[in-house]
Formats: sequence, C-alpha cells, structure tokens
Amino acid sequence: MIYQHKNFQLDTESKRVVDSNGKELMLTGNAYRMLVFLCANRNATLSQIGEFLDWAKEYTENHLRQYKYKINTIIGENIIDYKNSVYSIVGEVKNADSFNSNNRNTDLLRQDNLQSRKSNQQILPLVKFTKIPAIIAIVFLLLSFFDWSYGYYTFLRIITTGTLAYYAYYLISIKRQGFWLWAMILVAILFNPFIPVYIRDKSIWGIIDVITAIFLFIFISKEKLDVRKN
Repeated sequence: MIYQHKNFQLDTESKRVVDSNGKELMLTGNAYRMLVFLCANRNATLSQIGEFLDWAKEYTENHLRQYKYKINTIIGENIIDYKNSVYSIVGEVKNADSFNSNNRNTDLLRQDNLQSRKSNQQILPLVKFTKIPAIIAIVFLLLSFFDWSYGYYTFLRIITTGTLAYYAYYLISIKRQGFWLWAMILVAILFNPFIPVYIRDKSIWGIIDVITAIFLFIFISKEKLDVRKN
C-alpha cells in the first residue's frame, strides 16, 4: 500500500518513506510503524497504537512522544499532532487507489527504487573466480623440492606467472585495488619467464616457492568466503 500526503509518501511494501521531492527519509523502527498505523487509521489513542506496535509491551505516552518527535523531525513538518489523548495526522492522506497513478511523487519513488536496485547490484567480474589455477600452481610449487630438469622450473615459472596474472585480472575486474593485487603483480614479476630473475641459491627459491604456495592458498580461501557472502 502507498499512502500519499502533501509532505511525504509512504510505501508499506518497500518500507520506504520519501519527502515531497522524492528524497528517501531514514524513518525506521517504531516511529515508522506508528506512521503506517496513523496513515491507515488517521487517528488513534495510546492503547491502540501500543497494541499495533507490540501488544505484549507496555508503551507509555513518553514512548509515543519520542516517536512523534522523530517523525516530525525527519519529515521536517508537524505531521503528527497530539490533542485530547489522541494522536492524528495533520492533513489529508490518500491511498494508492484514490490518487492518480501518474502522480509525480510516485514516479519519483519508482525512479528511486530503480536506482536503489542498480546501486545494490553486485559488480560482475569480467572473469569468474575459480580456485583451480591456484591449486595447480600450489601443487607445482610444492613439487619443486624434488630434483627436476631445468625445463620443469621454466614450466613452473609459466604456470605461476599465469595464475597470478589471472587473479590480478580478476581483482582489477571487480575494482579491488589493494594488498592482494599489488602482491600478485610483484610475485608475478619475480616468477615471470620472459625476463627471468635469477637466484643461484636453490634453497632461497625453495623458500620463495613455499611462501608463494601459502600466499595463493590464503587468497583462494579468503576469496571463496567473500564470494559466498555476496
């Protein structure tokens, strides 16, 4: 249900309140629910509003005064009036069936809903996240402790650099620039097969291989959790 007032518009389906210019107002909780009840009933007593909010809780005039103050402050007008122990809305309130569907504020509300949906859409990456490249690279990195021919280590450079480049591209596609992206780039430069970085001590390369394997394992574990959350 949509309730229309000269100073605001309330949509009970989306639970949103906008002002006369279509700007969304941060009206939530019992203050919002009190406004909904009064829009539907026009006026009500403390006990009637209290039963609507929560029949099991004992509301006092102080509670409703606070909600009244919050509503009037957020909307910027004295919308809720209190007289003779009765709370009422000042001004006429129409529902969706009684005003023109082409009403300007309704159009604004729909535009806001559309913009809200767009802003809440996830950033779609150009490449999908998968842990398979990292798993393959981790296996090759850990197997490097065995004695292999020179060709194996060249292939290891290619596999590792390709994996790091893949995840770096993934991070760029979701607009995430930070530690993980720059670390991917730096390690990819270290392993790149085109302009190789030579370290004569094989044990140092062994340490680098283990650190890189751990780095990739932590990254895919963390990223998998983030993808599930989204």
